Amino acid sequence: MDWGTELWDQYDIIEKHTQSGLELVEKYVKFVKERTEIEQNYAKQLRNLSKKYNLKRSSKDEPECRLSSYQSFLDILNEMNDYAGQRELIAENMMMSICIDLTKYLQELKQERKTYLMEAKKAQQSLESTYKQLDTSKKRFEREWREAERAAQVRREDGSRHQCHKGGC
Repeated sequence: MDWGTELWDQYDIIEKHTQSGLELVEKYVKFVKERTEIEQNYAKQLRNLSKKYNLKRSSKDEPECRLSSYQSFLDILNEMNDYAGQRELIAENMMMSICIDLTKYLQELKQERKTYLMEAKKAQQSLESTYKQLDTSKKRFEREWREAERAAQVRREDGSRHQCHKGGC
C-alpha cells in the first residue's frame, strides 16, 4: 500500500494506523517503567544481601580478617554492592532517558495527531460538500439540458408547420 496515493482519502484507516502506533509507544513506556521497578528492586535486594553478610565487620587485627579467603569474601560483598549501584543507575537512566522523554514525545505526537485528524475531518467534510454541490449542479444541468432539447424540438416542429402554412407542404 502506498501512502501517497492509496491512503490520501482513507481517513479511518489512517486514524486506526496512527492510534495503533501510539498504543505501541504507550505499551513500551509501561514496559520500561516495569523494568525500571524490577531493576530498582533487584538493586535493593543486592544491597540488603551485601549488608546482611557485611555486618560482621570486625577489626582488621582479628585473625579472621587477616585471612585472604575472608578478605576475598568482603571484596565479593563490595563488588555486589557496586553492582547494585550500577543497577540503580541503569534504572534511573531508563526512567529519565526513556520513560520521561518518551512520555513527553508521546504527548506531542498525540497533540499533533489530533490536529492532523481535525484537519483531515474538515477536508473530508469539504470534499463531501463539494460532491453534493457537484451532484446538484449535474442534476440542474441535466434538467436544463432536457428543457433545451424540448425547446429545440418544439422550434423544429414549429418551423416545419410554419413552412407548411406558406405552401411548402
